[in-house]
Amino acid sequence: MVDFEILLSVTDDKDTQRWLDRALEENWRLESVSRTDLGRVLRLLEATGAQIALVDVVEADINQSLAVITALTNARPWVTVVAVSRTADQELLLQCMRAGARDCIVIGGDVVEMRDRLRRHQLVRPAAWGERLQSRLCNLVLVAGADPMVDTAFFTQHLALSMGRYHKGDDFLAVDIESPHESVFYLDVRSDFDLNHLLSSPDTLDRALIDTALEEYRPGVRLLRGGLGESDVLGDRGADLFIALNRLMGMFDKVILNLGSRHHAAWVRTLGVHADHVLLVMHPQVLQVHRVRELVMDWRPYLSSESSLQLVLDGHEPQLPPPLDEIAEAAGAKVAGALPMEWKHRLEAINLGQPISDVAAKSSYPRAMDQLVQRMSGDTAATGPRFKWPWKQA
Repeated sequence: MVDFEILLSVTDDKDTQRWLDRALEENWRLESVSRTDLGRVLRLLEATGAQIALVDVVEADINQSLAVITALTNARPWVTVVAVSRTADQELLLQCMRAGARDCIVIGGDVVEMRDRLRRHQLVRPAAWGERLQSRLCNLVLVAGADPMVDTAFFTQHLALSMGRYHKGDDFLAVDIESPHESVFYLDVRSDFDLNHLLSSPDTLDRALIDTALEEYRPGVRLLRGGLGESDVLGDRGADLFIALNRLMGMFDKVILNLGSRHHAAWVRTLGVHADHVLLVMHPQVLQVHRVRELVMDWRPYLSSESSLQLVLDGHEPQLPPPLDEIAEAAGAKVAGALPMEWKHRLEAINLGQPISDVAAKSSYPRAMDQLVQRMSGDTAATGPRFKWPWKQA
């Protein structure tokens, strides 16, 4: 083979795997992965550069099989998904195609014909990494914290409100992924509806449901509780999550996810290709700068070429070193914005369940947030006075 020599086999059945190994061993290198761990499937696709995924379709568990196909197609649209079936049932074939499969092969069928079809699929797929690492939809904003001390929920709720003010007429959805309580973020908004409800029936998700279940908090801005953990990125739940998020991304101009600081790595690795912005929120502390540098290096391979990975300094004191450009250089990423701590105003806003601008009209926090949103829209680089700080890495 001249082009790509690696195919990915997504199956838990040993007999299916053995047949594929025998049928393809002289033409391709076959990597196998369990279909119950969608996150690992996606990571292995990235690691191997495989452009074709052979997904085992189990008729006894057809819904989960179709969910895996749909999730792979939505999350990695440059990958050709080929269903692997035990029978040549036309209805089953149609279901696989509707889910996103581009072809279907039957176990025990003509091996020569199967190889020819796989070769044709390879020839029409993009070759460059930059071309592959693109998503049909790239309108996620992922917010992650560098440390558990960083309050990403407070940041995310104000980021969404500022985006709603700046981009009038656009629709925004902010999701607090790991929210453990009934309120949405810190705002006095009560809702029995959360992301778990969407995952229970992702195929029924449409705009009418969203308009009914989620009222606008402010013009163009809706808020949703998540209540999810790291395990929800895996297995059947992971497949349903990709389907639900993909539908939400088609309904809103921007979907903003607060990933928190505990399990953000798993979310970035699986959702990063859909993100146009990844904001890593940190305090201007030496230890966090070093930690952020590691995260930046780890996360970049999981983002598309159009994604912007930037830092946000929370609790920034302009009169104290290090300055913004010094932190950006040490961390290996641009600084999108710097926000004041203003603990008194923050605490009052949190306890009252209101945005900080509603309880402290003179607060500089909303103004700094508006400047951050403007930089995100215009990609304006942060600037600041130079200061030679002793902990700077060479």
